[in-house]
Amino acid sequence: MDNQIVEYNITDATIAEMSNLYMGLKVMSLDDQEGFEAVHSGRMVIKGKRVEVEKKRKELKASALEWGKKVDSEAKRIFGLLEPIENHLQAEEDKITKEKERIKAEQDRIQKEITQKRLDDLLAVNVVMPFFDVATMSDTDYEAVLNSSIHKYNTERLRVQEENKAREEVEAKLVAERAEIEKIRAEQAEQAKIQLEKEKALQSERDAINAEKRAEQERKDREAFEKEADERARIKAEADAKVKVEADALREKDRIEREAREKKEREEAEAAEKVRLAELAPDKDKLLDYGRALMDVKPPELKNKAAKEILNTATGAVYQILKDIARKAKEL
Repeated sequence: MDNQIVEYNITDATIAEMSNLYMGLKVMSLDDQEGFEAVHSGRMVIKGKRVEVEKKRKELKASALEWGKKVDSEAKRIFGLLEPIENHLQAEEDKITKEKERIKAEQDRIQKEITQKRLDDLLAVNVVMPFFDVATMSDTDYEAVLNSSIHKYNTERLRVQEENKAREEVEAKLVAERAEIEKIRAEQAEQAKIQLEKEKALQSERDAINAEKRAEQERKDREAFEKEADERARIKAEADAKVKVEADALREKDRIEREAREKKEREEAEAAEKVRLAELAPDKDKLLDYGRALMDVKPPELKNKAAKEILNTATGAVYQILKDIARKAKEL
């Protein structure tokens, strides 16, 4: 049966042709009804071929399964006749084999115990030898090695005891010296700890002050930005209103100019008051006030791109200078 050729009613060439035909099909979206129908049609063709192959497989395998059952049944019958004979012979053979193994294991156990006792006795006097060397040693040789090892062990132990006594005396002296050194170190560490805690407290206080100043500066920067944004929005609204109604634009212009004058007068008054207060303040505060005053300067409205880039570069440089003034002023 191994030499028979299994044939199905479909060839590799046909499968390759269907692969080329269907593997490129795709459904592009939920609305691609034509693509969906093409994919569905192709799948049904492939499914039909698969069902045909499965049906043919079952037909071809049915006779093979029947023959296999007959072969297994006959083999099982023959095994049933041979098994009692083989089991009897195996049992007779095992009786001798297992007894030999038991005798050999007992001899090995006794020899291992004797060798292990020799190794333990030698180890008790700090002698380590390979298991095989000790196991093959005669009783006379073993006794000679053991007695020599005991003598060396006792001699060495006496020498070590004398050395330990001398070393203990030296160590006792070193312990006393180390205790004194540790006492001095502990005192120094305590002083260093106290100093460190003082420095930490001062640093925490400085950090809190710096954090408060940074928060105040950020608030002012945010207010300045919001003020500038509001101003730009107002100007745009005014420009839009001017396009719609010219008369309203003229009236709005008058209102803006009036507010500008009032604002200028108010700012000049506030600036004069700041100058008066600044003259009374220490140099540190004067520098900080000068920096804040420069921060409040409103940049001009520009239309040219190159001019805007120049203004942005200059504004960044001024802002960095003002940060340096603020930082250095705080160090005064």
